[in-house]
Amino acid sequence: MHYYPKVIRMALIHDFGEIYAGDFTPHDEIEVNQKYQLERQSILQVLSKLNGGSEWIALWEEYEQGETIEAQFVRQLDQLEMILQASVYEHQELANLSEFFASANQKFTAPQLKAIFETLEDLRDNWNSR
Repeated sequence: MHYYPKVIRMALIHDFGEIYAGDFTPHDEIEVNQKYQLERQSILQVLSKLNGGSEWIALWEEYEQGETIEAQFVRQLDQLEMILQASVYEHQELANLSEFFASANQKFTAPQLKAIFETLEDLRDNWNSR
């Protein structure tokens, strides 16, 4: 497990909690702790029987807490992936997601990811000005 950088391992498993719990959106009315508990049960169900499963569970917990540099970076990557998908939806004229972009803008602290976000914003401006 240690052959791959921590960020890659964390990015690979960060959504494993959704395997049995499902993928909750901001529109779902679920308390943060309830969401965490459902996803944690899912993680335990998937990983607890594996060799080294406790290390993966600990890595998922680290991501969920979001306190380490690695966890914060992966959280921003996850946000960027959602922005990319939102860009596709807007380009296909399926939705206007301006509010989503405005709220996401404040979540990027990693300079590389902020630069990608700003490029996507420029592309949006070009698409919307046509």
